[in-house]
Amino acid sequence: MILTGRLIVLALALTTGLLGACTSTSTSTCTSPQARPEVTVTPGPLAVDPSVDYLDPPAVCEAFAAAVHLIDTNVDRDPADAYQRTAAYLDATLAAAVSSRALPRRSPWWQEWTLHRAYSEVQVSAYAGDALPPNTAEQRHHAVLTTVQPVGRDGWRGPLQRHTVVCTLRLTTVGWRISDYEVW
Repeated sequence: MILTGRLIVLALALTTGLLGACTSTSTSTCTSPQARPEVTVTPGPLAVDPSVDYLDPPAVCEAFAAAVHLIDTNVDRDPADAYQRTAAYLDATLAAAVSSRALPRRSPWWQEWTLHRAYSEVQVSAYAGDALPPNTAEQRHHAVLTTVQPVGRDGWRGPLQRHTVVCTLRLTTVGWRISDYEVW
């Protein structure tokens, strides 16, 4: 099933929240229970993650892919909270669209995660799949692979999940921001 940013946006709300902490390697590893840097709001409408270089489109896409998959049932009210943490990577149009939507209902997998007090361990790695559309001076395309391992605080480990995240980024006055994305 392919979920596009616009489709997911219809079901999710966005507020400024905490971002996931990741180690910086060729394959980034992120875990929910670690301390998360705080999002700061600039004088404009866009939130900022101080650990991301907004002049580097791949860095923005990688940070988004990690944030959208970092979930911790001890902190998050539901899966939509992960999308709330993506504000720092979205352009103003997509951020506004996401923030105007209602939260989704909890799913059976969320109930299972809650039962185990689970969090996600996320690895972000290079994408080597089909070619992406060509880049232009104002628009870039970048894709990454994410591997998500649900881990319960009671020792439970859920099924490993793999996703491809494809980002379309546009150059803004504050650097590159995601204007559209797909998760499949």
